[in-house]
Amino acid sequence: MPRYLDKQHSYQVIDNICQISEEIDVFLFDGYGVLNVGKTAINGAVEQVNKLRAMGKKVYVVTNAATQDMKGLVQKYQNFGFNFECDQIINSREVMMQEFLARTSPEQGSIGVIVPKPYCRVTADYDERYPEDDSFWDADQFLFLSGNGWNQRLQERWVQALQERPRPIWVGNADLIAPLEQGVSHEPGSYTLTLDEPLYSWVNCYGKPYRPIFEQVLSCIARDYGEVEPSQVAMIGDTLHTDILGGAAMGFKTVLVTGSGFLRDMNVQESIEQARIYPDYCLTSI
Repeated sequence: MPRYLDKQHSYQVIDNICQISEEIDVFLFDGYGVLNVGKTAINGAVEQVNKLRAMGKKVYVVTNAATQDMKGLVQKYQNFGFNFECDQIINSREVMMQEFLARTSPEQGSIGVIVPKPYCRVTADYDERYPEDDSFWDADQFLFLSGNGWNQRLQERWVQALQERPRPIWVGNADLIAPLEQGVSHEPGSYTLTLDEPLYSWVNCYGKPYRPIFEQVLSCIARDYGEVEPSQVAMIGDTLHTDILGGAAMGFKTVLVTGSGFLRDMNVQESIEQARIYPDYCLTSI
């Protein structure tokens, strides 16, 4: 986990994201809880993103969503009404897969892929196995991309298999939960960040708040617009321990969204004090 630099104990409450447009050049939006909840775009989010673009601001999505590949993500946001192209979306799945393919080879054995069936086949050359396969439990490495369809029974069987033979675990989504229209979904972080030692030592996490995804963000900004001062970049998200912690560790300004995501129906101030992670700005919805 990145180290949070505890420099402040207060934040400014704003009404909408355009209020900070004079001091911010690049806006990094989390997805779930900020732009959408489940399969529904948050009211007014499309309009606010379009306003920022009309001002000449740079806008990206930085998401821990790892179930779909990039083509699926682009289609998802376009279905919501957002005009994001693939080079404007930085997602943890792509960051993890780049690292996985650079550090491993098919000769190292099979991989167990935890992802819903419609999204199977995440690599071209590896021997992939899935939870419905009897051979899944004997895979030599695991890619944990989605909690959709995973449950406590499968988790217990998986932990038992790992205890018998510990193996590398690549986590494409470090989130614990994601907000849905009704309730929440349990994400891969719920099942992997809670593993006891020594199994936890085999876990490789990608996505927010870890540095690799933010380094990818900086590479995209440099590619598109040149160098930008970190203080002119804002990370907008609904979760203190991913969006706000990760953004602050990079020197970005941080904006906590409270109305539709992780903190909805919770005491926001109490949650901030308990976490000791303070955003620069706080608002109900963008």
